[in-house]
Amino acid sequence: MKRYSPAAAQQALLQILDEVNHKQETVVVTPTDGNDAKSAVIVAKSEWEVLKAALETAQQPVQDAGYLDLDKIEWG
Repeated sequence: MKRYSPAAAQQALLQILDEVNHKQETVVVTPTDGNDAKSAVIVAKSEWEVLKAALETAQQPVQDAGYLDLDKIEWG
């Protein structure tokens, strides 16, 4: 994973897009104050779509597949 400052990312935008799309690189742009919580992550759109679908699937409620009613089982 490569890291850039905002100014460096702005100057190297075409290189970053190449790294992200052709080399499957993940790029992090970190503010100059070093606050990682305010960083941005750049990934290929295809990778983002996979991640987004996985998040949406994980957030869906689990369907109740039914329950086993012990009173309806024929016990030999």
